[in-house]
Amino acid sequence: MGKFGWMTGWLRTGLRVRRARRCPAAPAARRPLLGGLGLLGMAAAGWSGIGLWSRPGRAAPLPPAAPGDAAAARARVEQYQAESSLSRTRAVRRAPRVDWGDALPPFKTVAGDRTLDLPAPRHESRLARVLDAAALGDLLWHTAGVSLELGGIHYRAAPSAGALFATELYVAIRQVAGVEPGLWHYGARHHRLQRLDAASPAAAAIGRPGAPWPDGAAAALVATAVLRRTGRKYGDRAYRCMLADLGHALENLRAAAAALGLALQLQPRFDGAAAAAALRIDEAEEGVLMVALLGDAAAVSPAWLPPVRGWQPAAPLPAGTTARLGITDAVHRATSLRWAGEAGAAAGSAALPRRSADARARATAGAKPAALPRAGSGRLPPPALPRQADTFALIAQRRSRRRFSGAPLAPADIGAVLAAMMAAPPQLSAAVRADLLSLRVAGLAAGAWRYRSDGHALQPLPVAGEGLRLRARAAALDQDVVGDAAAVLLLSIDRQALAADPDGFARAWRHAFLEVGLAGERAYLEAGARGLAVCAVGAFHDDEAARLVAADPAREWVAHFVALGLPG
Repeated sequence: MGKFGWMTGWLRTGLRVRRARRCPAAPAARRPLLGGLGLLGMAAAGWSGIGLWSRPGRAAPLPPAAPGDAAAARARVEQYQAESSLSRTRAVRRAPRVDWGDALPPFKTVAGDRTLDLPAPRHESRLARVLDAAALGDLLWHTAGVSLELGGIHYRAAPSAGALFATELYVAIRQVAGVEPGLWHYGARHHRLQRLDAASPAAAAIGRPGAPWPDGAAAALVATAVLRRTGRKYGDRAYRCMLADLGHALENLRAAAAALGLALQLQPRFDGAAAAAALRIDEAEEGVLMVALLGDAAAVSPAWLPPVRGWQPAAPLPAGTTARLGITDAVHRATSLRWAGEAGAAAGSAALPRRSADARARATAGAKPAALPRAGSGRLPPPALPRQADTFALIAQRRSRRRFSGAPLAPADIGAVLAAMMAAPPQLSAAVRADLLSLRVAGLAAGAWRYRSDGHALQPLPVAGEGLRLRARAAALDQDVVGDAAAVLLLSIDRQALAADPDGFARAWRHAFLEVGLAGERAYLEAGARGLAVCAVGAFHDDEAARLVAADPAREWVAHFVALGLPG
């Protein structure tokens, strides 16, 4: 099923609105009637046809900003985080001002001069060590390919908010056996490539204008999001969802590349506007979110990482210009970079901080998380070996499973999932923290715990265990998938670590949400290997979610739920 369940919660009149399985509340014209009492309650509160708690599409005033203004970019991100948050206490607001339009097709159609059918994907891992057409096809399918067709929905290898799959993949080919050089679009529905440009791609296509193509990189993957595809249902919150969605897909890409023995490097810095121009896409409608370099087994070199100097936050819209997608457009611009060159970076303090690549890890790892109580830490048992370990098979069989049995989880299983999520070195951000709600874990009292990956241990949080399941269900918009789970993992973003990131707060915020998705997909794969049911949830009351784990929103933002249990 879709990754994010959604519902409207409890109306203040006392009428309970039943749960929608995959998506948020849609406009009234497209929803079933809720009954007279519910309609009266919504009319009296000024309800305007959007789900009571969804608050989508509001175009709030934004402060003026100049190109390269890192402080203004941070302000836009913080405003977006507030505007996209859900809360019972501030739910009813003025009508949305963004027209998200009609539902878009689930697959993008592009015009190209050539179509290339890729070899059928393998569902058992193999060592390739050379990036050829077959290996490229395996990478693309296990990242975003169609793994199941059911009920008119084409489910993909990675989960997605509302089963909407906003991610689109493009490939810049330099030297891949069986694929001619050029810019290609991946058509997931038919597992084929459509060529957009036959010329050997310049580095501008991967967001490095004016630079040489990185030595040894045979190809590059450019990941975008069709903003309206998810925004039509999730409104302002859609950008968060699309970043987490892409993080899930990128973890599959990373795992598949490792299984094939290929080189992969996610790019923390790239000029999104330059890449969009090379791909001939309108970045106001389809934003460039990530670039990854690909190559043969021994291809990774320091040159694959872009330079730290020379980058600035992307320019905002000119004063007086109205963004088509409101604050979604603003946050995408704020978290995007442009290449200004060494001279541009030296022009003033508005440029991003100048630190070495290693400084990112030192700075973010050194940022202290929110204070925790000192009493009673508990070391988890070492994780047992999983029942199934083949990467390709795990990805092909991955599903969001919303039904759980009443049996408790074993501590070794919950420990293994936590370790898989958090023990790996961060790919883009060290700002992500993991907490556990133990609702039905053998030998572990009901309560909230902070996971410490350095000691594979749990540290208790000052949260009452009594009634925790009911509070978790309520915070997650009354979704059964959370209320029935044996355990719920909450991923949060440490704001102090964002502020310490060498790429600036705004870019670090994007990286953190991508990292949340990366960690969430590791939970899917580890849980699948152990025969557990798992479902990620991105729709929740932000303030209530913070209280579940005693998080101070001034220091941490809860970003993601992952519900776990034995299959029901």
